[in-house]
Amino acid sequence: MQNRGLWAISAAALAAIAVWPVLVNHQVTEARAAAVTAAAPVERDYEQRGQLVAFWEGAVREQHAHDFISPRELAAQYLQRYRETGDIDDVVRARHMAERSLGIHPQNVPAISQMASVMLTLHRFREALQFVDRLVATDPTGPAFLSQRASLELELGEYEQARTTLKRIRTAQQNSLEAETIRARLDELTGNLARARELMADAISQADANGDAPAESRAWYHFRAGELAFKDGDNEAAEKDEQDALAIFPTFNLALKDLAKFELANHQYRDALDSATKGAQVTPFAETIGYEADAEGALGDAKDAAAARDLIFAIERIGNAYHVSDRLLAIYYADHHLRPGDALVIARREAALRGDEIYAQDTLAWAAAMDGRWGEARRAIASAARYGTQDSILEYHAGIIALHFGRTADAKRHLQRALALNAHFHPVFAGDDLKLLARL
Repeated sequence: MQNRGLWAISAAALAAIAVWPVLVNHQVTEARAAAVTAAAPVERDYEQRGQLVAFWEGAVREQHAHDFISPRELAAQYLQRYRETGDIDDVVRARHMAERSLGIHPQNVPAISQMASVMLTLHRFREALQFVDRLVATDPTGPAFLSQRASLELELGEYEQARTTLKRIRTAQQNSLEAETIRARLDELTGNLARARELMADAISQADANGDAPAESRAWYHFRAGELAFKDGDNEAAEKDEQDALAIFPTFNLALKDLAKFELANHQYRDALDSATKGAQVTPFAETIGYEADAEGALGDAKDAAAARDLIFAIERIGNAYHVSDRLLAIYYADHHLRPGDALVIARREAALRGDEIYAQDTLAWAAAMDGRWGEARRAIASAARYGTQDSILEYHAGIIALHFGRTADAKRHLQRALALNAHFHPVFAGDDLKLLARL
């Protein structure tokens, strides 16, 4: 494992990657896919990010009394650099600049949008909603701001409200990139994975037609397509989607993280270690380091695997000040039977923040089960499974919990569904699922 100092942890954006990224974080185009014949050339804007940040920092230092544009532009550059590198300090910097811009001109829409993005990234979802509602007031039926509102409602488990919000978009723009992307997430969460993949494919066509979009933004859509393909058991397509994302933006930490996950599930341990190591060098996400540790363990490198796990423990202590890594820390501990009490505390904190959000409840269910709190686990998994979300891990968790309570038929149904969705959904649990079914 590469030697990484603890300074990198506190500086990194240790975000919960399963969380849905709101579209305020991504430049979009309303060009329709039907007009697209070929992808536009990729804008390698990330190569100039440092120069752009330095330019706008210089403009801000001049401190012109009525200049609300320079801090706003600097906030935009900080936020884009965060998406590219994962440095959470850039989100804090962006907040200060957006607040400065709003202090001079309280109604400037880009700065309000930046504050919504900041609050989302820091998992302050209710505050983000307040800023988004200010944006919606400027365009009550437009797709951009209503899609952002629906995205935040998904973060809070308010699925029917999100559906209602999307219906408010004016008819002529129902198929905008913003709306289609959020509808894809809503369909994914509420049991219609096939339609989610169709919508995401259309979104990719639209996004790739926009030659002015940042490379990271275009790559993000391919990354999301990979997530959906993996849930649908299409592992070959999932890996290709992540490779496509990396062809657009070679150091994309989210694509490297997911590629490591998919390779690990397929027992491609060397490839998984390579992808996870590259990803962790960009941003030491707890999840990515966990894949690195698992790959090292599978390859017999116990020393480096232990060192990686120690780094994850350090992330919890000093690198998770904003609690943006809570979900994945709790899942990692629960999956590996490490610190079950801590996992449950973290999972409860996440559930308190997000309410009935499906994956917050699934995390709580699994952490509670691994800590022996089976009654709490049963209540949480019932909430997590209420929409029939097509996700092998969720089904596996539900099967294990049902099995504990002697509900053999329910356990068998969940375990069979997990494998039907993806026979290689996890490097360990997929095999465990098969063994359990053989005994039922």
